[in-house]
Amino acid sequence: MSESTSIEKIKAFHSIKKYLNEEQQKEMIEILQLQPVDIEKRLWGKDNEVEFILMIHLLQWCKSIVGFEEGVAQLTDTVASDLFVELNNGTKLVVEIKSTTEDKYTISEKLLTEKEKFAEKINAKLYFAIKTKGYWMLFSSEYIRNHNRKIFVEKDYLNSELNSIFGDRTFIFPQGLSIKSTYSKTSVGMGISNNDYGNLVKYEVTYNGTRLLRLSSSSDKFFFLTIAFENLQDMMSNDSQEIIRIDDVRTMIVEKLTHETSMMNLSLFILSPIRHLINDLGHAYDFNEYLTLLIEKKDNFLSRQHFMLGLSFLAENKYPLLEKRGQNIYKFEDMIIKQE
Repeated sequence: MSESTSIEKIKAFHSIKKYLNEEQQKEMIEILQLQPVDIEKRLWGKDNEVEFILMIHLLQWCKSIVGFEEGVAQLTDTVASDLFVELNNGTKLVVEIKSTTEDKYTISEKLLTEKEKFAEKINAKLYFAIKTKGYWMLFSSEYIRNHNRKIFVEKDYLNSELNSIFGDRTFIFPQGLSIKSTYSKTSVGMGISNNDYGNLVKYEVTYNGTRLLRLSSSSDKFFFLTIAFENLQDMMSNDSQEIIRIDDVRTMIVEKLTHETSMMNLSLFILSPIRHLINDLGHAYDFNEYLTLLIEKKDNFLSRQHFMLGLSFLAENKYPLLEKRGQNIYKFEDMIIKQE
């Protein structure tokens, strides 16, 4: 049986892959002697770890986040977890991050026991952050044990503690909301561009035909909504998208929510704009690269409050946005005064 690849090699490639073209990545894979399982599973797992760390940081309920160095821990065969987190309210917890492409995740008895012992040593409660089928969930070690160490996204999702622990929020969007984006190949526009259609010159949000917002200048006080609504627009484009050629230079893209309801978390709104950023090399940012920027003390361009203001704007303009808290559903318009 072949020896598994060193975690240091995995981390090294994970750190630099974004700066390499496809040919250079192949060369580096050969140099580091990475195996198919390293590329398909272990690197993918590292990507998900970074996504989770970035997510809980940007949700702004964490006072401190400390990552444990796996390579150093192996010197003395010490078992550690991925993160030690102190929340703004003083709560301290240890988080083990796991991910799978399947609809369930099983945790071995050995792993659970080892992680419990580690958490006990540092006097913190143990949680497992699990990403299944693209959904993040958070469960205590007690919950994991009480459910036979098996987590199913359909059965357990509603019991996730991600919202209550890290401040995520879950919103329900009724059908009828639409965003119209008009681009021009000759006008300067508002500083947002599309590779195929040119520069954004007009941006409209409507609900069942009634206009809620119209922008044509980056100096407008509501211009930040074009960024705050990027996740909403991504969801719409997967639902219904119509491309209308106005003339030789102008194109309108109309995107809509046509399903009766669509559920989206605040964390997705916060993370979505990062995927739309372009770095100095002309590539779209990945989460690892953006996290590096934050670590280097460069400011995040939008805060949690900006996204909450965007959602409040919709509710205050008579869009019937709903919020799910636990097993209950509320009109978000009634919840606005209770925002942090």
